Amino acid sequence: MRPFFSVIAIGIVAFVSRTLAPERDSLQAAAIRLGVRATQTLQFAGSGAQFAVGQDFAPQVAWPKITLVRYSALINYETASMRQDLVREMGTRMPRGGGVPFTGEQHEVETISGAYVWDEPIPPDPEAGSFPTAPCTPPEAGGTAPVSAPSPGSRAECMLMVWATPQGFVRAALAHDATRRKVRDGTEVSFMLEGKYKVTGLVDQHDDVARVRTWIEQSIVGDMLVETDYSGYRDFGGVRFPSHIVQSEDGFPSLDLTVASVTANPAADILVPDSIRNAPSPAITVKSQQVADGVYWLTGGTHHSLAVEMSSYIVLVDTPNGEPRAAAVIAKAKELIPGKPIRYVVAMHHHWDHMGGIRTAIDEGATIITHETNRALLERAANAPFTIDPDRLSRSRKPLKLETMNANHTISDGTRTVALHTMTNFDHTDDMLLVYLPTERILAEADAYTPPATPQTPLIAPKIPYAAALLANIKRLGLDVHTIAPFHGARLVDMSELVNQAAR
Repeated sequence: MRPFFSVIAIGIVAFVSRTLAPERDSLQAAAIRLGVRATQTLQFAGSGAQFAVGQDFAPQVAWPKITLVRYSALINYETASMRQDLVREMGTRMPRGGGVPFTGEQHEVETISGAYVWDEPIPPDPEAGSFPTAPCTPPEAGGTAPVSAPSPGSRAECMLMVWATPQGFVRAALAHDATRRKVRDGTEVSFMLEGKYKVTGLVDQHDDVARVRTWIEQSIVGDMLVETDYSGYRDFGGVRFPSHIVQSEDGFPSLDLTVASVTANPAADILVPDSIRNAPSPAITVKSQQVADGVYWLTGGTHHSLAVEMSSYIVLVDTPNGEPRAAAVIAKAKELIPGKPIRYVVAMHHHWDHMGGIRTAIDEGATIITHETNRALLERAANAPFTIDPDRLSRSRKPLKLETMNANHTISDGTRTVALHTMTNFDHTDDMLLVYLPTERILAEADAYTPPATPQTPLIAPKIPYAAALLANIKRLGLDVHTIAPFHGARLVDMSELVNQAAR
């Protein structure tokens, strides 16, 4: 039997040894396990699904799913560069919800190198309406150009994707004096990038990066969470990497990738083309075409708007894309109709590309008119935190003025009437409003009919049901339409064209 004091002494020595022993650093352990210091470049490839963010069929349901035939990311951590190359596939009918209609395969490439981001998509079908959305393109932007072009709005998300990969996260955390905090499932590691982007990750008990969370600026919901979960780690020819990646944006999956191959240290000389480096900042242009006395179709971008003059105010239909475009559209409407305030802004539906500038409309002091199902989204948008990139509304703090409708609504000053009707049986969205001027026989619509190059050019297969739904709603409502002002496309159309195209 040991003496009592000997037992006490052994206990003290053991306690002191544990206290003085350096605490195990999970981040350093993850760096060793993932081969971070030996990995300057990385390429991984796979397939699965991509989801159309901001294009849900109804507010707060999952983003529509699109098959991802192949996906490849080539990353150079030394130069903060990445090239994403992907092919999506679609049948003859779109999933319920938004996204650019296409059929067959759609190939896109998006590249970042330091401060520069550019798109290199294969030219899409010119009749598609909006352009396709590249991997990092903000959903409110409405897509990318069909030629190699700068994409500065995509930089934040692309940059954060580089450093959200497991090896990239550990590398950035070590370089940015990351904090560590023990949690139930491992160690939470946090740091800031570029002084404003918070990055938080979980290093699990196996020293693998299990999850990375970042926040980016989004023009409607503000500081938006982007969360990436990694699972099924295994050895890919000498490099440890997850076999399954699921990324979510604003709470719903945006990418579900099964990784098939990973290569450490491939050649990755991602150079910025001179045409991109020397390109001027993209200009925002708002063109106008008078459709009738006091009625103006506002074009010049991927998304259009309509300004209607009333006796003492303006009705503006849609403020798309984001604050810069919305501000330019508002300014153009007030230039064309001087001396009158914008009293009403009609938000035709909730998709982020068309509603992207709604906070600018709130800041303008306009009353927003939209479908009742969008109430919660508008209330959220009006009060969303914008700490990453403060906008006009975050500074003015103007309150939301909101009117909602269900089937029908009317704006009238006793002289001119603007009638609003909700579309039915439309797979693109369940809250789409049609804007009809009965005296002028003008109908404004979004996403149902985008005119092709000529009236004789046939629509691609996924767009025919949309055109047919528009025609059916016009007949159901008994609207006497002469001119259709589409919110995509290059020209106004008449009813005979819609009838012919829907019949095909």
